[in-house]
Amino acid sequence: MISEAELTSEVATFPEMEEIHLAALVLAAAGIPHLIEVGGEGWLLLVAGRDEAQARAELGLFAAENRDWPPLRAFGPAEEAVVEKRPPVLPVLGSLIAFHLVTGGSSDHNWWFAAGALAREEVLGNGQWWRLLTALTLHADSVHLLGNVFFGGVLAHALCRHLGSGLAWSAVLGSGLVANLVNMLLHDGSYRSVGFSTAVFAMVGLLSGMRLRRVGGRQELLLALGSAAALLALLGSSGERTDLGAHFWGIGVGFAAGLLLAAAGLARGHGLGAGWQWLLSGLSLLTLLAAWFCAFSV
Repeated sequence: MISEAELTSEVATFPEMEEIHLAALVLAAAGIPHLIEVGGEGWLLLVAGRDEAQARAELGLFAAENRDWPPLRAFGPAEEAVVEKRPPVLPVLGSLIAFHLVTGGSSDHNWWFAAGALAREEVLGNGQWWRLLTALTLHADSVHLLGNVFFGGVLAHALCRHLGSGLAWSAVLGSGLVANLVNMLLHDGSYRSVGFSTAVFAMVGLLSGMRLRRVGGRQELLLALGSAAALLALLGSSGERTDLGAHFWGIGVGFAAGLLLAAAGLARGHGLGAGWQWLLSGLSLLTLLAAWFCAFSV
């Protein structure tokens, strides 16, 4: 038996009580007598002199075996992942609402929808590519708009925090354009579509792709698919004005984009600087304005 008087060799110092209790459990499992005391720099773990080498070896082995446990969450530690703590999402969503007040809802005599809705025959037959973008800014009615603004706001806030506003909105706009293109090509000549929901589902895909690439594993893939299915249920997967193909391809294209962004190291809080973020924000806005300018010019 070893008395407390013999436990005088310090093998570790920890600032938190939880950490030293874990280390004490490691020594207890190895059958090494130990003592916990409060010191000037934190909590001290003491052992007998003859057990010091073995105790250090056991603690070192435990630290090496558990270096990557627990696994990092979605984007790593919060202080490392966040690029913008308070991204300006509301002005963008407010612009969508204001624009809807100007355009009104869908009708047979609405010029905005005639010029800006995604129409397959116009894009492929007359080269009106801008409809792939302008359609994202149009909404058939206020219910359609408010659903997209609410869910889009939550998702956009998370996306902008981890990518930065410029990169995030560029990724959303690009994913929405590609998703609209793919979905349009898979439909017949009479296909028409409007709404920001393609971009909203692209946000789900982006966040899911970033998470899966960062964390990995079957559980993360199921979580990504579950998130998409939940949003489909909330926004609707059937009905006269529901474009299920746009929702599906929004998720798919966004998912691929999220994987690419994470692989490039842009989804871990070490992304683009403020200058690049402002540049991408400006280019995204100019691209949308250019698309509507082309619509006006026809």
